[in-house]
Amino acid sequence: MLLSCCQPLSVRAGGCTADAEYFCEAAGAAFAKKYEWEESDGDDSSEDDDGEREGDGSPGEEYGSKKKGGKDKSLSGSGGALKMSDALKKKNLYELLSTTEGASQEELKKAYRVLCLIAHPDKVAAMEDEKEAKKVQERFVMIQEAYEILSDPSKRMQYDSTLDFDESVPKFKEGQDFFKVFTEAFKRNARFSVKRPVPELGSMEDEPRVWKRFYDFWYDFQSWRDPVILAQKAGEEICDLEDAECREEKRWMMRENARVAKVYAREEKERISKLVNLAESFDPRVLAEKEAKQAARKAEMARREEERTAAKRAKDEAEKLKREAEEAERAAAEQKRREEKAAKDAIKERIKKCRQRLRSFHPAVKDLILLDQLNEVCLQLQEEQLVELGDKVEKALGGKAKSKPKESAAALLCEAIQSIGLTPVAPQEDEASTSSGPASQEDLEINKQKEEQRLKKAKENEAKRKKEEEQHAAERAVKEAEKAEERKKKEEQKKKEQAAAEVAKRQEEKKEQQKAKKQEEKAKKQEEQEVVRKEQQKEECKQRALEQAEQAKAANQAKQQEMEMERQVQLFTNDRTDRLNKLDPLSDEQLTQALQDSLEADAGLAGALQLLRDSGEEEEVWLDRVMALVSELSAVWHLGLVPPAEIRPPNAIRNRGKTARNRLRKIASTFASSCDLSAADLAAASDWQQGIADGSIELPVWSAKVEEEKPAAAASVDSPTAPGGKKKKKPAKAEENLDDLLAEFGVDSPAGGGKKSGKKKK
Repeated sequence: MLLSCCQPLSVRAGGCTADAEYFCEAAGAAFAKKYEWEESDGDDSSEDDDGEREGDGSPGEEYGSKKKGGKDKSLSGSGGALKMSDALKKKNLYELLSTTEGASQEELKKAYRVLCLIAHPDKVAAMEDEKEAKKVQERFVMIQEAYEILSDPSKRMQYDSTLDFDESVPKFKEGQDFFKVFTEAFKRNARFSVKRPVPELGSMEDEPRVWKRFYDFWYDFQSWRDPVILAQKAGEEICDLEDAECREEKRWMMRENARVAKVYAREEKERISKLVNLAESFDPRVLAEKEAKQAARKAEMARREEERTAAKRAKDEAEKLKREAEEAERAAAEQKRREEKAAKDAIKERIKKCRQRLRSFHPAVKDLILLDQLNEVCLQLQEEQLVELGDKVEKALGGKAKSKPKESAAALLCEAIQSIGLTPVAPQEDEASTSSGPASQEDLEINKQKEEQRLKKAKENEAKRKKEEEQHAAERAVKEAEKAEERKKKEEQKKKEQAAAEVAKRQEEKKEQQKAKKQEEKAKKQEEQEVVRKEQQKEECKQRALEQAEQAKAANQAKQQEMEMERQVQLFTNDRTDRLNKLDPLSDEQLTQALQDSLEADAGLAGALQLLRDSGEEEEVWLDRVMALVSELSAVWHLGLVPPAEIRPPNAIRNRGKTARNRLRKIASTFASSCDLSAADLAAASDWQQGIADGSIELPVWSAKVEEEKPAAAASVDSPTAPGGKKKKKPAKAEENLDDLLAEFGVDSPAGGGKKSGKKKK
């Protein structure tokens, strides 16, 4: 019924949402799938993995159901412990059902049905003996419970994980049959494989792809062995998921179980990896392939080195030919340049002689021809023209027609002067113009122009002459430098030839010496080879002896280290066992009372605890220091200290020690936090207690050396055996009067109630 004046109420699981005590709890498959089924912690999972059974080497039935996506996760945990009745804990369920570990689910079902027909109490005739009837009834109940466990794939996987199994890794030695040693180990571990079929180790004749696939499979090995069950079997505390009161507590239990099982899952994985690595390191097929690859690699390196050497030789030969061609080309160019220069020098020399010859005619015609104009003719005419002009002038001056030789020669020179574009000027014309009367203005102008032209020509001739001289000087310098360079090259070439001749001579002498010694070496060769062979044999024997000695030494050292570690573990185990046996009969109330009595008897302990309270340290560090202070009270309190990480006792002792440590730390923490320290005297704490409280002294750690030095007949402190148990007190010294006197002056007595000198742990 709905009322218009009322607000509609929505009803949910747990009641009305408007109710003050409304409680809503999420439920449903979607919620569980999202928040419960997919929860995991680290490498552990709460889901069951796929897997096929293998009892005697043959594949069996799968364990559990397959996950979404078809992915199987190795070393996963079930999340909870396997619960069995006390009657079944010492029974083999497979033997109870008259079957084997490799039996399939169908075979288990058939065996169970047969047993139901045989062992059912109703099928057995009525027995007068009640004891026999009770035994039949109990046996049938065990058969039912065994079938319930083995018919559930997940519980069967858990149960199979509890069965005894040889986890040892074979020790292989040189000379043993590799396949015989390791085949059995791999077959033994193959029963835990999720993937089927499991490849076999094979033989020496297998192809590489076969044994490579084998090692790939085992390196990626996925095991259905339940690490939670392994932890439970080792004595670890496993939470029972059925005891959970709510989902949150159940998930917490699953996380705790996964945290404990994670260690055993890692150990299982490391064990398989160790087996695979050991097998691969000694596998003759792997070693043969490595040797073949190494030989192929060396051959390839040699081939590449040969190719590089050949390429380098070809390159060097090409560069050598190129250098020789360039040197030949440079030599030819140099020879050509020298020849051209020699030709030019010869031409210049001839032209020079022709000019000198032509100038030598000037004294004969100096009254008719100006010297500057004659020099200009010598500079501008070519060699053939100069020779021809010189021959004509010489013929004119020394010819048969001696009536006017000077005029004929002058006429020839005037023609040459006119051929170069100049106007011949006679020196006597200037003299005549000066000796005669005043000349006309026109003559003066002409003479002036001629004079200017003559001076200009003279300057040009002088500049040309200087330029030619400079060119000649530069050419002579270059020629001298070239001659010096050529002489230097000739000397260097000569030295090289001499050095080459000396090298050739020495090589020839060396060859002669080698040829002379060849006969002697050939005669001694057999003897030297025999000596070398004997030395090699001796060296090989010595090397083998050294190697064997080194191996023996290394093995001995490893064995000694192992024995030393076993000895320390044994000492630690004995010490833990003794202390745990002393702790077991003591209750929490007795331990708390012992702490209270020690606090009342030892003022230094109270002062140290007060210092710890005032330090403000973190809870874990604070608790470690509290346990260090109380560890000296009795033997049992030493169990509350953190054990050495390098010593790993048996799982049972380790689990007992862990439980005892958590118990003692909880008691000490509660006591140190709640005890009354209002009257505590901080100065009463000893140096050691103060060092532990402020962290300046390292916390005590169990040591094998200290354990050996400890007297065997007496313990360091007495263990409390009853409520109010106290430490043995030392007899009081007869110095009370002195103590009272010191107390009056405010000085602490060394014989006071507190421990003044704590024993410092090294």
